[in-house]
Amino acid sequence: MASQLKALAATALILVLAAVGLGAYVRWSLRRMHIEFPLAGLVNRVLPQARIIAVAAGSHGTCSSTVDQSSIGDREMEAEMRYVAAMPELYKTKFGSAPLSMPDLKKLPEFEHADALNNRSFSRDCSIYFDPGGSFAVSCGRSTPSRPDVAAFTRTAPSTQKFYMVGKSEILYTPVPMC
Repeated sequence: MASQLKALAATALILVLAAVGLGAYVRWSLRRMHIEFPLAGLVNRVLPQARIIAVAAGSHGTCSSTVDQSSIGDREMEAEMRYVAAMPELYKTKFGSAPLSMPDLKKLPEFEHADALNNRSFSRDCSIYFDPGGSFAVSCGRSTPSRPDVAAFTRTAPSTQKFYMVGKSEILYTPVPMC
């Protein structure tokens, strides 16, 4: 009986020492490990871009334009067009001048980053038509209108940012803000 008690005491002592050793190892590991909330990295990457976009969105001062949020077609494609339509103002804020073509927008890291996140290429799937007066039209998808059709549309277009049909293609027209 005494040998069984000694064996039980030795086993208990080994278990207690193992638990204390494991606890000390875990504590030591956690102090040297960098643990962060899983979405913190994403938030830290998105916030600087959100600040730039907020500056771009507010850069008109007292200038404004009417925006009609109504949908007339494929909502996913319209969301892509809205994203691409936000890029010229961001480009203007970052580089001090308006972009002249879609390749200019590819200079924006935000534009390239969106391509990587969405596993698609906005620069390949979308077209942007810049009017000499400063307005522009964005079209995404398989069917895009011809440049002459968009140019004819922008000459007589209303001053509302809205989705319009040009021929059989949907565009997002963004007029120059009224000051």
